Formats: sequence, structure tokens, C-alpha cells
Amino acid sequence: MKKTRILAVLAAMTMGLAVFGCKAETETEYVDKVYAEAVTFTAEDAGDAGVKVAMATKTEGAAIYYTVDKSSESLKYSEPLTFSKDTEIKAFAVKKGIENSPISVAKISIKTKTITEKVYVCAKCQKEYKTAQEAIDCCAETLDTTAPADVTEPVAAAKDSSVVLTWKDATDEDIFGYLVSWKAESQGRALVALEKDSLIAAKGQQGCVVTGLTNGTKYTFTVKAMDTSGNTSGGVTVKATPKAGETLKISLSVPEAKSNTSVTVTVNITTAAEKIVDVVYKKDGSVNAATLLADADAKKAEQNSAGNKKWTFEITAADETANGTYTVAALDSDGREEASQITIDNFDFTPPAKIKGVTATYSNELKVIILNWTNPADSDFDHVEIVYTTNDGTVDSEKSDVIAESSANKTFSDIDGAKAYYTYYIASVDKLGNKSNEVKYKVSVNKTVSNVPEGFVEIPSASIAGTESWTPSSSVFVSGRKLEIASFYMSDHPVTRGEYKTLMGKDPSFASAYDKDGNMLTGDDNVKNNPVNYISWYDALVYCNTRSINEGLTPCYEIDGKTDPKDWGSVPSSNNSTWNAATCDFTADGYRLPTEAEWEWAARGGENYTYAGSDDIDEVAWYTSNTNDTGTRDVKTKKKNAYGLYDMSGNVWEWCWDWYDWNISSGTPDAGPASGSGRCLRGCSWNSSAGRARVASRLVNSPYNRDDYWGFRLVRNAN
Repeated sequence: MKKTRILAVLAAMTMGLAVFGCKAETETEYVDKVYAEAVTFTAEDAGDAGVKVAMATKTEGAAIYYTVDKSSESLKYSEPLTFSKDTEIKAFAVKKGIENSPISVAKISIKTKTITEKVYVCAKCQKEYKTAQEAIDCCAETLDTTAPADVTEPVAAAKDSSVVLTWKDATDEDIFGYLVSWKAESQGRALVALEKDSLIAAKGQQGCVVTGLTNGTKYTFTVKAMDTSGNTSGGVTVKATPKAGETLKISLSVPEAKSNTSVTVTVNITTAAEKIVDVVYKKDGSVNAATLLADADAKKAEQNSAGNKKWTFEITAADETANGTYTVAALDSDGREEASQITIDNFDFTPPAKIKGVTATYSNELKVIILNWTNPADSDFDHVEIVYTTNDGTVDSEKSDVIAESSANKTFSDIDGAKAYYTYYIASVDKLGNKSNEVKYKVSVNKTVSNVPEGFVEIPSASIAGTESWTPSSSVFVSGRKLEIASFYMSDHPVTRGEYKTLMGKDPSFASAYDKDGNMLTGDDNVKNNPVNYISWYDALVYCNTRSINEGLTPCYEIDGKTDPKDWGSVPSSNNSTWNAATCDFTADGYRLPTEAEWEWAARGGENYTYAGSDDIDEVAWYTSNTNDTGTRDVKTKKKNAYGLYDMSGNVWEWCWDWYDWNISSGTPDAGPASGSGRCLRGCSWNSSAGRARVASRLVNSPYNRDDYWGFRLVRNAN
């Protein structure tokens, strides 16, 4: 268990419900608080079923509660859970007499059958941390220690093997939920909350149903309000004795099959009355039958049998928010009322993963293009849909009709060799018809027509065997590291201040701007050809995707499941786990940062020079000796290298995609390690020494940092 010296009580139970900002209290006395150990997660491959996830805490006797995918319902953990789709789990540990653990968050990937990210969340302000202790300490100095008010008007209605509890919620604004615990009178001991017989009821539902009780046994139920700081009320109690023989019962069922259109719920009713008068339903509706029957927002079910005992209702959905808990209430002709609940998780709008590894073979003689790809591993993958356009060297044609293909290759006949290229758009489709984003792949068929974007040069592909000798020696192309570098387009200059401002509406640069003769420049028109600077790695991703979208290209970067930077929120100015978890689709045709291997391969230009294009640094680079540390210089004013790239040595350091690896080895992936503390920069700058300008030199810094000698350069796939 963690022990820390803080003010007040740490809240660690805000999981998917409303969270209110930290508020200062007048309490100043320090007290020692002991916390339950944070919940840990382990994942294992469950085959076609998906991923099995287990949860644990080192605190003996602690209970674990969890929510799934931002649900408002906290569930008590008892055994490993199996998930068939990408899922986010939040969990915390609770034990009587000590403070709740911080919230542990795990993101489950069906594709990799692993936990892709683990963080800890301060329950009060929702900041994410890499360690549980940081989450504990986050808002410890400003937390509320005042207990909330109790619920009012508690009622316990006995049913067959269950009891329906209803109440009026506490009036406090910062209520998290309600701790409901119960004990059988025969236990003969004081109630111990949150042991075996307990649950957490969500705020706003004003009640819950306790099932699995023993008929004929008297139970005492205690309801305590809990606020977002973990404070609990004194509690109110009610008693009830479940009993058999209730003559109105509701049984609810849904098909097991997944859907992205609608789900039919079947309501089977048992009653001694002559008929059923009314059946209504509502998502997150009241568990009090009379309340739900009188709710104007409740919807009517439809009678589905002549005997009046079977009813149905259909839930249609546009997205997965339709999943959740539905309450059904029935009224029979003898005046009996009953309510029951069912949790629906049938709606699946999650598209399959995109295809990968697209390759193409063009035969001018046979007039065919053969496409090959790797289908996603999703268990519900069904087929791909392909459309294509042709280009005569100036504009694309209209897209073709959709072609469905269930294999992993397709041959296209009657190819017009007079065209410049064919562009294929390939989307994977699952059994429900959910469709992934398209993978765009271009196949050149007429080599006399250039496909290189304006301002870019084509960098040839390379197969690095890991046995080569490099001059100067490389920390990236090391012994035993085999690399496959596909051909790509690279901008022949770093992004300029003019280009950045035209797209983003502002020029963030801090460095002074000069022309090649050392004359200081001012005014947008004059500084526009200097490289943009004071750019973070986060900033560079925003620029890449924004430019891709503006030009109708497929964005390469995805943050929190989104590719449009407008949905990413403000660019963080401190370390951010969500932005750090950005993924890159290397098959997309949009703009991106080069990998470190791509950058160095391009900088060397197929030559053995110390600097990018020469052994004489002054021929190719702006650096400390010829700038006198005054600022940036106009791009493309020094000699280019053999691939036609300017300023690969000097002017501004350029961000690369990779996490920095201090000791790259034969096992380092082509795009760098999966995680790290900083991202790579290459190329040196206007205030760097000659030694830093070598094509092999490397730099690392935090992805959120900005400086007036950091910029970036764009690349795009050549296919």
C-alpha cells in the first residue's frame, strides 16, 4: 500500500461520470493517508474470441471496480474479461479504512492482442500520469473533505430473489455515485461495506436492482452517497425480504449477433392477470416501474403474441452509443407493476483495420497491373472494396465502380500504357459492412511522365543488409540491422515560414531571418523563404495532416482515433501521453515526417561526404561559423546534395518520426522503437558547430518542446 503525506482525501473513483474542477478548501492540517495499490492489467491472446484481460491489486482484501469505454456504470471485477474489439478499461481498487487507489487506464488492441497504453488518472482533474504516485499527488493540496448529503426517500421493494431500491439523489453538485451494500440478518454481524455484497450505482438513475438474493431472508440495505473527492455520506438504510410467488415477472433477451443497424429486444411476461395493459422501455430509465410507466420520454413496446405475454421493441442505432442498459416496465390488468433491466452490447460500428503491405506489378507487354496486399487480422473481416482512377499527367479521372475482392490480390486488365498512372483506393470491410479508411496506392505506367510533386525530389529505395561500411560511420545503419527503405518523395527544402503561415495562418518563428548575404530581413514577404522554426514535434504532426486534408490526400497521423487535427484539441505545451501515442499510417499518400533511417539515407545522397553534399561544410550548410549565431538563412542558397536536397546540413534541426534510441541495434524496428522519452532531430542548425552538421549526427528532445533552431521537412510515399 502507498503512504503519502497530503492534504485531505484523494478522490479516485471518477470513471466515466461527470468530473468537476479542483476547488480550494480552508483545511490546512496535514494528515497521513494510505492508499490502495493501483490496479494492474495483463492481456493474453484469446484466439478468435479476442483478448482476455485480467486485473489485480497488491492490496490484500481490496475490491476492484471498473468501467469499459466511458460507460457510466461501474462493475465489480470478479474474473478475467474477454473483449472482441478495441476497448478502454478504467479501474480502481477499494478497501475499507484506506483511500481508494488512483484510476488505472488500459487501452486494449484486438489487432496486436496486447495492452497498447497504460496510464494513471487523477480523479479530480483528469490529468494523466505515467505512475500511480503522480496521480495521487496531483490534486492532493486542493481537495474537498466535506462529506456529501445522504439520499432521501429510500424505498426497498421486495421481488422474487431480488429487491428494487429507489431513492432521490443527494443534492450535492459533485456526486460521483452511490455505494450500495447489504447483509442478511442471519449474518449476525455489523455491515462491512464493499466486501462481497456491494455495488456502485450511477448518479442520476436514482435506484438500482439487487439480484441473486435468497427468498425469505431479511436483508438490510445501506446507501451512501460518494462525491468526486472520495468522501462518503453517513448512509441511510432500508430493509426488505425477497419472496417467491410474485405473479408479474419480466424476462428480457436479445440475439447474440452483432449489428450496425438495429437490435430487437424480446420481452416475455408472466402474470396471473388476464392481460398486459402497457409495456414501455427507456435507455438508463428508472428502475421504479411506476416512475418509468409515467415517464413521457419512455417508448412503447409492441405486443407480439395473441396471448399478450410476448412483446418486442427495436433499437436502431447510428453509432455505438446505443449500447448500454435499458429498463423495461410492465403494467398488468390487475394493477401490478414490474421493471427489469437488460444491458445491450450488440452494436458494432468499429471498422476493421486497414490493409497493409500493398505492392504492384505492371506489365506493359501484357497490359495488366497485379495488386497484392495483406488483409487485416480482424476476426470479422470479410472482403475489400477497390475503386481506381487514371491520370493523363494533369488530372484524375472519375472513380471506377466498386470492385469487391475476398482474396489478397487482384489483376486489372486492359491497362492504358499512355496514362501517367493508375491510383487504387482499397478499403477493408467486415461482415456487418463496416468499412475502414481507404489505402491509396499509385502505380506509374508511363515513365516519361513525372509523378514527383512540385518542390519534392524522389529518393530511391534501398535494401540495407547490415553488413555495409558507412563514411562517416552511422549510428542508424549499424551492423546486423536490415532495413527496407521504399522510394519516397522528400521536399527539397525544410518547410518555410511562408509555407507554414499560408497553411496555418501564423508564423511561430523566433529566430531572426537573414538572406544569403547576411542582411537581416523583416516583414512577411521578406522572411517567407527562411525555414520556419520554434516548432515542436506535435506542431509538425498538425501541419502534416492539415496539409494532407487540404490537398485531398489521406492523412498519415492518427491521435486518439482521429486524423483531423481540428479534433485533436490544442497542441500540448507539456508532455502528453495521448499525443505521444500517435500512430503513423506509412501506406497513406499524405505528408509525414521522415523516419530517421529515411532522413539519413536521403542526406547521404548515395555519396560518402561528411556533410550532405560535400566535405566542405561551407558549400552546403549554414552553421555557427558562417552565421555568427545570428539566425536562419533563406533556404536553397547553398549547394544541394546528389539527390537534389538543400539544407540537409545546417539552418534548422529537422524533426523525424522516431522515438530516440540511444543504442540502435539489429533488432530496432525500421521506424524506431515503440516508445521513448524524446523524438529524433537531424541535420544541425544555424547555431551548431561543424561537428554537429555531419550527416551522421543526431539530437533528441521532448516532442512538446520548441526552440528557434528546430524545424522540419516533409516526405510522401512515392507509390
